[in-house]
Amino acid sequence: MEYIKSVIAQDYTPAADGVVTFDLPVNPLSHIIFTIKALNVTDEASLANLLALVTKIEVLYQGAAIFSMSAADLYALDVILFGQSPLLANQVATDKATRWVSLIIPFGRLTLNPKEAFPATTKGQLQLQATVDIATAEANGLILQIETIEMPEATPDRFLKVHTLSKTPSATGDLDVDLPIGNLLASIMLFSTTVPTGTAWTTTVDQVKLLVNNREYHISKANWESIHGELLLRSGHKQSYDGSADDDDIKQYGLLDFSPRAVDDFLLDTAGKASVKLRITAGDTNVLRIFPMELLEAARAGRGTPAA
Repeated sequence: MEYIKSVIAQDYTPAADGVVTFDLPVNPLSHIIFTIKALNVTDEASLANLLALVTKIEVLYQGAAIFSMSAADLYALDVILFGQSPLLANQVATDKATRWVSLIIPFGRLTLNPKEAFPATTKGQLQLQATVDIATAEANGLILQIETIEMPEATPDRFLKVHTLSKTPSATGDLDVDLPIGNLLASIMLFSTTVPTGTAWTTTVDQVKLLVNNREYHISKANWESIHGELLLRSGHKQSYDGSADDDDIKQYGLLDFSPRAVDDFLLDTAGKASVKLRITAGDTNVLRIFPMELLEAARAGRGTPAA
């Protein structure tokens, strides 16, 4: 089977902060390679500094988002899905030295899977949008490279949809977050602003349980420590190869995994359910984010719940 790797944006330099848009190919799409390039400002820009130049990445089908998250959250998703850390290149502290990192926007739990990819479209239906900040105190001269991997002969049955739910607890204690209904749920990635990295055990996402039609399902109760610790099953211990290396670069992320090893045995089918929600016990009132990873039937492209 043939695949086609092509360049959609060759060293695109945004003129100002804001949203930039690119048309994507029409053949079935395995994944997008999104490269952020910039220059050091005085000292070595960290991984977080470079990722902060792109605050949102969205893929839109007929105007509805099928993929939506920040570059920082996409980095964590890549580590979890693929078990490897995207590399921040040219680890030097020289002023104006070149730096770059390439991220993968996936449309399947594995890349180059002809049965799990975004289906064929017509010209102009599928677009990539990025919200950019062209310069910060640590990095400037933002340049984007965007490449795609098409599979012209593929006939995918379904594709991966990932979007962001952001919540700020009004108080500590239990908080219910409704999850999308109607598709297969493969995994849920979580972001906790506060995690135990100092002398306190406070965690924004302290505990979670999963409720389907108000009945505990898969997750009757789990602590943050184990939610994060189980990432070892996916990723091992990951950190960037730069001056920020300390304990782990995805310390604020956890995973509820219904698709270990990308197999279907434990997928949660939400079709026909009246209610699917996470009950989160909040340890403080900082922001938490939830990233449902859904598998949609290819024939339903564009008809799922738009991403927030």
